[in-house]
Amino acid sequence: MSFALRYAPHLGFRGFDTPLFAHAAPSRDPVDQIDFAAAQGFAGIQDPWFSCRPEADKLRIASRIAASGLATGTLCIGGLPDLRRPIWFPQTPAEEDALAQACDLAFADAARIGARDLAIVPAGTTTLGQEEAEEAFGARLSAFGDRAAASGLALNVEVVDPTAIPGQLFTSFAQAARAIRQIGHPAVRLIYDTGHLIATDGDLLTPLTRDADIIGPVQIAGQPGRCEPEADARIRPVLDALAARRFEGLVELEHLWANPTAASEEAGIEWLHAINTDLKQAKRTGS
Repeated sequence: MSFALRYAPHLGFRGFDTPLFAHAAPSRDPVDQIDFAAAQGFAGIQDPWFSCRPEADKLRIASRIAASGLATGTLCIGGLPDLRRPIWFPQTPAEEDALAQACDLAFADAARIGARDLAIVPAGTTTLGQEEAEEAFGARLSAFGDRAAASGLALNVEVVDPTAIPGQLFTSFAQAARAIRQIGHPAVRLIYDTGHLIATDGDLLTPLTRDADIIGPVQIAGQPGRCEPEADARIRPVLDALAARRFEGLVELEHLWANPTAASEEAGIEWLHAINTDLKQAKRTGS
């Protein structure tokens, strides 16, 4: 049974040992996870830290994604440790080179696995003031945006809950949206992540209409604890709204499980099927 929305489970957004279906799939091996996702009728797979994987694993994953026919979700520029470093505000030639190398790798890996969206988290303590930091960040994104557009890619800024990762350039989705509009580059957009939006803005539905033109990837997680969407009543209206506007991008299931067991994971899939008829109706009628 196909889904009304194009869901994409993850291969581990907090580490390679915690893919979304760590218990329901035959194993945590990324190839088994990809096969399981395809068999369940999902449209894509998300491997945000693909660039950090060993080369042997990259080869296996790229081959299996291609064979599965799954679309590829958002790929992060840099690695997990970079989420807490100001890599987007380099102050020395060595730091400029490190950022350039991280971007080169992400661009190459995106081409390798068919990803179209790259994620950027502008975090880390910097000596720049807010206005100066936003100007520097905007100039850098414009330059990289030209390269992304030429490669058929998009750069997507993620606004992260500052209590989870301190030192964020943007502390609300609305603030970041204003900055992205000021940059005004067609290849520079925003990641809509319900887990972070609950913490930073509270209102999940307004951005879907107000900022629809600059929203790129959609990522779904409930709160607290980035729990499964069925455990947070605020998530279902988001899925309804996405279906009503006939959203055709991937809806990345970037969540954990309150009780990480095979039963919980299977129940999560069943919940997506249970609401699917309503979502298909909303997609047909636009309401």
